[in-house]
Amino acid sequence: MSLWKRLSAWADGEEREQWYSRPKPRREKPRRTGEHRQHEGVFELVKGLNKEQKTRVFNTLYYISCVVVCVVMMSVLTLIMVNLPPFGDPANPTNNELSRYYIEHGLEDAGAINLVGNMILSYRVFDTFGESSVLFLATTSVMMLMLRDSRNTGRDLLRDFRRENTAELEALDHLLRSCSRLLVPMVFTFGVYVIFNGHLSPGGGFAGGSILGGGLILYAQEFGTTGVSRYFTNHLYHIIKVTALAIYGVLLLYYGFMGVNGLANHIWLGIPGTILSSGIIMPINVAVGFEVACTIYAFYSLFHKGEIK
Repeated sequence: MSLWKRLSAWADGEEREQWYSRPKPRREKPRRTGEHRQHEGVFELVKGLNKEQKTRVFNTLYYISCVVVCVVMMSVLTLIMVNLPPFGDPANPTNNELSRYYIEHGLEDAGAINLVGNMILSYRVFDTFGESSVLFLATTSVMMLMLRDSRNTGRDLLRDFRRENTAELEALDHLLRSCSRLLVPMVFTFGVYVIFNGHLSPGGGFAGGSILGGGLILYAQEFGTTGVSRYFTNHLYHIIKVTALAIYGVLLLYYGFMGVNGLANHIWLGIPGTILSSGIIMPINVAVGFEVACTIYAFYSLFHKGEIK
C-alpha cells in the first residue's frame, strides 16, 4: 500500500496502526570472517592475562622492537659508510669550489681571521642557531620533568632538601674551598677570554660556555647551590637564557634577510685581527657562550637538586 493510501485510511479510522512508526526492517549483522575471529581471539587472549603477564608480554615486544630498530639503523649506517667516497679523492665534495670560497673570501665577507668561525657563524649561522635552539629546548624539557616545587613535592621532602642545603654550607673542606677560591676566578676569566677571542683564535661560544658552566659547577660543589644563588639566581638564569637566544635570533634574521635579498647589512666588520671585528660573529659567540653555560649548570642543578638556584 502506498504512503498516501495508508495516510487516508489512518485519517478515516480504517487503519488503527500508526503508519508513521512502522518498525524498520531488521538488518542482518555482517558475518565475521576468519580474520575477524582471529583478531577477536587475540584480544580475548590479552584481556584474559593478569597484570604480571601483560607486563611480561609488553617487555618482550619492547625488547624485540628495540633490537629491530637497532639492526635497521646499524644496517643503514653501515651501508652509508661503505658508499662514502675514498679519503683524499680530488672529486670528493670537500674539495669543491665552496671550501675554496670560504678560504679565499672569508676574511673579506665576515671580517674574522678565524676561518672556522667565519664558516659556522657567518656562512652557516642558521645551522648554529639550530644547535643553540636544541640546547634551549633540552634544558626546558629537563626542567619540565625534574623541576620540583610545592605543587609536585611533599613537605617532608622539601624539608629534607632544606636540611641538605644547610648541611652543605656547614660542611667545611678547607683544602677544596681554598682551591676553589683560587681556581674559580681563573676558570671564569679564561671562559670569558675564549668567548670574546673566538673570532681571532680557536674557541668561541661553545668552548667558552662549557668552561663557564664547569666553573659554576666547581663553585657549587664547594659552596653548594645556595652559595651559587647569591650571584646566579633562577630569575637571572631565565633572563640570560631567553635574552641570549633572542639576540642570536634577531641577528640571524637581520643578517639572513639582508643577504638573501642582496642588500648591505650595515654591520661594521671592524679591523681584522682586533677584538672589535668580525661583524656579527663576536656577538653571536657571546650569546652562544651564555646559552651553553646556562644549559650545563641547569643540567647539573636539576639532576642534583631538582631546582636552579
